[in-house]
Amino acid sequence: MILIKDKRDSINKMKELRLNYFPLDIFSVNDIEEIQNFIKKYPSQEYVMRSPNKTNANFFYVKDFEDIKEHLKYFSNEVTIDVSYRPYKDFIILVGDIKVHKGYGADIVDLTARTDSEATQRNIYENPKYNLHTNLDDDKLWDIPGFSKIIKYITEHELYDVIVEFSVYDCKIGINKENVVISELRTAY
Repeated sequence: MILIKDKRDSINKMKELRLNYFPLDIFSVNDIEEIQNFIKKYPSQEYVMRSPNKTNANFFYVKDFEDIKEHLKYFSNEVTIDVSYRPYKDFIILVGDIKVHKGYGADIVDLTARTDSEATQRNIYENPKYNLHTNLDDDKLWDIPGFSKIIKYITEHELYDVIVEFSVYDCKIGINKENVVISELRTAY
């Protein structure tokens, strides 16, 4: 069984399980050299900076290493830096949170998701296109664009009884160059 206590646990578990995600890591705000190495290793049009310890904390979209250095003052000890999804938003098929409850008989699925290019993990609950609590045999699930890809991903990686923040794209992106990108895993926080 997977247990995730915080964002650091989530990042470590995603790496341990070799899931597909946009490159990200947690840095000390004083570790300028490691941050610069990350930017060199993962060149991108845009990055996201956020607190690794707070849910729905402030975050910043930044363009380059100089921009990151200027924004470090908004973080006390540590910062999470990741490659931004926004340059790929036009390729979104489905963005959401899903939890598959493994049981005896039909598995239960909780899904909240959107299909529009403005969908993010922060806004899917504001106006979800899909908000379902049903069993895996429900035809409504299989009619959702991208659902078969995320359920296959969950099955292959045995991500049962875990809230999986995900995006399905119609192009292959992320660390492993796949259609499904995992943003976060949650259980205990």
